[in-house]
Formats: sequence, structure tokens, C-alpha cells
Amino acid sequence: MNPRPAERFADGPLSGIRVVDLSAVISGPFATSMLADQGADVIMVERADAPDIVRESGALLEGSGISAMFAAMNRNKRNIALDLKQETGQDVLKQLVRHADVVVQNFRPGALDRLGVGWSVLSEINPELVMCSISGFGEDGPYSHRPAFDPVVQSVAAYPSVQVDELGRPNLIATAVCDKVTSMQVAQSVLAALLARANGAGGQHIELAMVDVAVHFLWPEAMWNDTYLDHEVDMPNLNEIYKLYQTKDGWAMVYSVATQAHWQNMCNALGRADLAMDPRFSDLQGRVRFGADVNDEIQNETSRFTNAELIELMDRADVPVAAVNNRQDMINDAHIRHRKLLVETEHPAVGRIRQVRPPARFSKTPSSLRRHAPAFGEHTDEILRDLLGKTPEEIIALRQSQVVR
Repeated sequence: MNPRPAERFADGPLSGIRVVDLSAVISGPFATSMLADQGADVIMVERADAPDIVRESGALLEGSGISAMFAAMNRNKRNIALDLKQETGQDVLKQLVRHADVVVQNFRPGALDRLGVGWSVLSEINPELVMCSISGFGEDGPYSHRPAFDPVVQSVAAYPSVQVDELGRPNLIATAVCDKVTSMQVAQSVLAALLARANGAGGQHIELAMVDVAVHFLWPEAMWNDTYLDHEVDMPNLNEIYKLYQTKDGWAMVYSVATQAHWQNMCNALGRADLAMDPRFSDLQGRVRFGADVNDEIQNETSRFTNAELIELMDRADVPVAAVNNRQDMINDAHIRHRKLLVETEHPAVGRIRQVRPPARFSKTPSSLRRHAPAFGEHTDEILRDLLGKTPEEIIALRQSQVVR
């Protein structure tokens, strides 16, 4: 008898999908956390001799092995510590793959093949397997051998040049944007491959390079002057246009340029009929081309108001507006609180932690926070026993030989 829908999807829309996660740091783990949040059974396979470096990265309660960053990216997962350099460890991985729908890995290109557990081997074991291999620069090309971290990929993909300051100095984006946008592409690509499999395509291998994703993500608006090959254009870039405006007591974002209605409404609210009539600003092209002048005019006006006054005025006029929150402001923001976006959970190693709930809200198959981010090897015995059917004696032998931790 098939389970009723409510039981079948008790943990989310991906209930029943099993993911073996061989990845580390951000690009893979953040992707698999999205799958885990949506109900997939994600089994983290950490190297027995080298735990994920993110366990010790950033804010950390000393000795816990659960940094704030690790807790955010590895919730809802189980964990086994496995030595893939030993043949017995490779055999355990192969057994896991027999029970898996998806494998995600971000070893350097060729590393899993050299261990004897690459795509050609794993797909023979499980022809319905979807495998996603993430790397910094892809499986070929002059940079393919390089270790890749987010600032390195940002630099190759021209992100610092998009962030130049008034003096022309390039700046990194101060978040792991290339890692995290790769994670989103991983999750989406895996789900696309699972849908194709459900429609009869069978298993397949997905290759994703962070640099490919980073350029793809950057291109539409940051590279608009480099798109037309048969015509010369010289439109200001967004770093010249996107500006925050100072008020009497803070900073605000007023985004009035995109539509004619927003522009007219802002001009009317500020009593600036001259701006509304200025031919330079009569359409979107003009407001972008003369963006520096637009910014100067808006700044002259916003400096007359407090943040609260400006936001109330623009909100009444239906002009896009927001206060520029700092971190604590964001946590306390009335809208963030109304959305119940931040949740508190209890972690056995570090106590109460604040996290972001899964952002997608499913009407029939809601996501859930079921598990805390695991300790190193926390579920090794459980996985070996319950999933692979190992006896207590076999588990002891694996531990004694240091195949598992």
C-alpha cells in the first residue's frame, strides 16, 4: 500500500531522495543544505583524516567543531567520517551510492577518478545516479589545476572591477558570492536532472565550474557595454548609478529611476517639478545615462529628511524605498520579524543558535528543520548499521582500521 501524500512528503518535497555529499567548504555544502531543507536525506561524507575546514571558520565556540557558518550550511544532514584513500573506505562509499539518488562532490578535477570512485565507476554501480561535480575552473583549461576559493574566482570573473570605488580601486564583494551562487546552480541543476530521470532520461553527470557560474551570474547588467559586437555603446555601469543616500540621521535607498510612474511620483512628493520636466531624465535610458546627475539631485533632497520622514514620504508616494539596515537592524526589522524569517533552534554542542528558515514556502509539502548540523562522524554507526546493514563486529573492525571515525 502506497503511503498517503502527507506521510510520503512529511519532511518536505524531496522526501525519499537520498544525497551522498562528498563536498566541503561552501559551494557543495550550501547546495546540499538546500536539498536537505526540502526533505532530502543528505549524508555528509567527511574525510576521516581532514574534517571540513568550515568547522573551524569564523565565529566558533572553542572545542565544539561547529562554527556558526558550519551550523548554517549543514543542518538537516547526517554525517559519516570515511577514509577514501583506503580500499575498504572506497567500498563503503560504493555501498552508499547503491542507496543514493544523487552524489555531490567538489574535489579537484580527476581526484575521485584517481581514487577509483569517479563518475565512470559510480554510474556503473547505480545507472540511475545523478552526480554533480563542482570545481573552481572546470575539468579542462589553463586554470583547471588551481585550488579555488571565492576571492580567487571573483577576481577572474571581474567582480572587483564591478565594485570599484570613487578612486577607481577594485573591491571584493564582502560575501562568498561566487561560492553561494554556484550552490544555487548546483541545487537547481540536480533537481533538473532528477526531473529528467523521472521522465525516462536515466542518471547523468553534471559538471559545474564556479568561474562559469560567476560569469553567467554577472553578465546581464554588469556586462551590458560588452554585449553588442556590431555596435559601440557607452552606458554608465551600475557602480556609477547604484548609490545610497544620506539623510539627517542615517542612510536610505530610494530607487525611483526604473519606471516612469516611480520617477514622477518621487518628483511630485519632493516638489521637484523641474526634475520631472528635465529632458535628460524623461525616460529610463536618460536616467541611467545621466545617473550621476540623478544621484546628486536625489542626495540634495534626502539630506533634508530623517530616515523615518523620507521613508514615510516615499512609501505614501509608492516609490521603492528602504532604510539601509546594519546587521542588527536587519535582525530587528519589522518585516523580517513579520515573515518569521529568523528562527532559534537548540544545538547540543553550542546551545541556542539563530538561523534563517528555508525561504521557499510550499503549500502542500512544507520544508522543515529536522536535524542540527552534525558533529564529525556523528552518524557513522547509524549509517553503517541501518543503511548498509553492517554488524557491530564489522563496524568495530572498520573503526580499528581507521576506515571510519
